[in-house]
Amino acid sequence: MSVFFNRVRSQLSRIPIRLSSSTSNSSYFRMSQDLALGANNYELHFGREVVNRVSFLREDPDFVTNAAKHLSTRFIFYENGNPLVNKKTIGTNLVILTNGDNQLQTVEGKDVAGTAKGLLNCPEWSKILDVWTEDNKNQSPESRDDNKPSFLFLGIKDESVGVDFRALKLYDEETYLDHQGRYFGLPYFAVDVTNSPDVSALIKKHVLANLSDAQEEDIIFSHSWKHAMGLNHDESALFSHGKMYFDWLGRNKFCPGCGSKVIAIHAGGKLRCTNEATEANEDSTKYVCPVRNATVSNVSFPRTDAVVITAITNRERTKTLLSMGKRHIHKKMYSCTAGFMEPSETVEVATKREIWEETGVACSDIQILMTQPWPFPGNLMIGCIATVDFNGENEVINLGHDRELADARWFDISDVRDHLNGNTNNALDAEDIQLPSLVSIAHALIRWLVEKTDTKL
Repeated sequence: MSVFFNRVRSQLSRIPIRLSSSTSNSSYFRMSQDLALGANNYELHFGREVVNRVSFLREDPDFVTNAAKHLSTRFIFYENGNPLVNKKTIGTNLVILTNGDNQLQTVEGKDVAGTAKGLLNCPEWSKILDVWTEDNKNQSPESRDDNKPSFLFLGIKDESVGVDFRALKLYDEETYLDHQGRYFGLPYFAVDVTNSPDVSALIKKHVLANLSDAQEEDIIFSHSWKHAMGLNHDESALFSHGKMYFDWLGRNKFCPGCGSKVIAIHAGGKLRCTNEATEANEDSTKYVCPVRNATVSNVSFPRTDAVVITAITNRERTKTLLSMGKRHIHKKMYSCTAGFMEPSETVEVATKREIWEETGVACSDIQILMTQPWPFPGNLMIGCIATVDFNGENEVINLGHDRELADARWFDISDVRDHLNGNTNNALDAEDIQLPSLVSIAHALIRWLVEKTDTKL
């Protein structure tokens, strides 16, 4: 049954979305086809579905304990939000370690930046797992004490994300978790060692001892933009998943309701206030902490900040409006208009507002095209296409509202296309103008717009 629902979910994820201020059924159908042929072909950095999160199992301490201690379990490591990488590996840089020996060959492949020897060969690692799983099970107030690493259950790699268990079963040593005969897969955990220098040293020592060509200077917790953007799609999604959670956990150490210490529960997926004080009234006994009394508390769950980012064009799709932020003046990078959504805004309203506030341009049609997680620190980029009906007023640029931009201008689509295709005889290359990096949603939006100039919005 779970396989059936995974297939349904996979099909639903392919259904494109179109939202517009005025849409007929026929135009919706045309745009749906258009999106299916275009936007779905863009696999964005950080955005691949790598694991089945099985979020409901985070609340099952027995499952979490079994998953954390299983031989097949994979671990990725962070320090101050930076991933542990091996700088010298080619194609894969993110260090992925397992509990058992010889667990990485089939799914991750022989080029993975990991070790054949498992972490359970280190007695200290077994003790670390014992302490954390007990803390998680008992929701211990001491779970965030100094020198304790933070664990986060990411999910399991299973058939829904392409794991071939038939191939996996061909190898005697490689295994996978079987939970209740219903959920099968390879568990993935992220581990934050920021407050655990001993654990950090243990992990590095294990890698150096079990990789013959590894050098100490190559096994690092990297803050390099080059490394984060150089991860492959699987690695970047795993990195983003863990980083966004650990950033949230790191910024929330005290309860906003009463100021008491908060701890991570449900394998890192939720925060709980440790204040157990209560007060009695005529009808019942309540916690002193208002957060603990709340039926639903949004401060207890991870936060994702929504950002609208938009490629802007005219109705004929002959021009696109690109802008340069003040911090990008030195490299002359022009990009899409972007900004945070505000409370009680729809995506369409937020997009129109941001475009007008930053550029002074008034747009009439907004379409949601694609999305991208952006773990710097915890954003969801909502990529849109905005159409401006030129009439002598709507298209006029005015940077005098919030003054965030250094410049904004309308470019001919043909010039942008030439620049993207490496043909240097265009207005952008004539001024050494740069466009956003290949891994960004801004680049994907601009490229999508250029490639779709023959199709009206």
